[in-house]
Amino acid sequence: MRGISLLLLLLGLPLPLQAEVQLFAWARPPLIQPTADGQAVGLVAELAHELFRRAKTPYQLRFMPLQRALHQVQLQPNSCALLVERQQEREPRYVWIGPVLISRLGLYALAADDLQLLSLEQARGLSILSHQGSGVGEYLQAIGLDVQYSNKESLNLHMLQRQRARLWATSSAVVSALQVEPAPREVLPFLTLMEDIACHPQLDPALLQRLQVELQQMYVEGWVQALYRSYGMQLE
Repeated sequence: MRGISLLLLLLGLPLPLQAEVQLFAWARPPLIQPTADGQAVGLVAELAHELFRRAKTPYQLRFMPLQRALHQVQLQPNSCALLVERQQEREPRYVWIGPVLISRLGLYALAADDLQLLSLEQARGLSILSHQGSGVGEYLQAIGLDVQYSNKESLNLHMLQRQRARLWATSSAVVSALQVEPAPREVLPFLTLMEDIACHPQLDPALLQRLQVELQQMYVEGWVQALYRSYGMQLE
């Protein structure tokens, strides 16, 4: 492809248009969510837009549930899903662009709650709030903990404040982005999670490399760090 592009340039002919990437996302307020007119807003939406702009690659973003998004990526060679947790069983099914989001996950309680935990085992018997579609709740359920799900982190925060549950399993990035005072208090950190862009294994290797290089450059320039600060957040 590179040789063909060089030949076209030498002949003064237009380069072929880059095929549009189908980018599937699942709503993760406040990190990424759809507006009433179907646009995407949030930190991750801005990061993805800048990444594809720098890579000079058109894309179309559509929202759908996570499992459906992952299924679509497996069917469509020129497609990717955003954000996807890096899990051992998923690694060989996709090619990856990242890091996009590195989160330290913890159990959070109300600021006035004096609960102290030294291990996840001590959370047994307590209700824990988690975001539907995230692997965090599944991780906690697998070790026998009681998990309640909702489809919005803001709703989890509301239920914590109403004392519908005593603990909330989430990241410090989400807690910071929701900007509530007094902020919930981290009781126990328990997992560091990486979430990236997962693409079909047959995605054009040149495009994959270009996107990865551009993302790395965004970190080197401090662009990503500045974006996080604009949302009142910090890279983990």
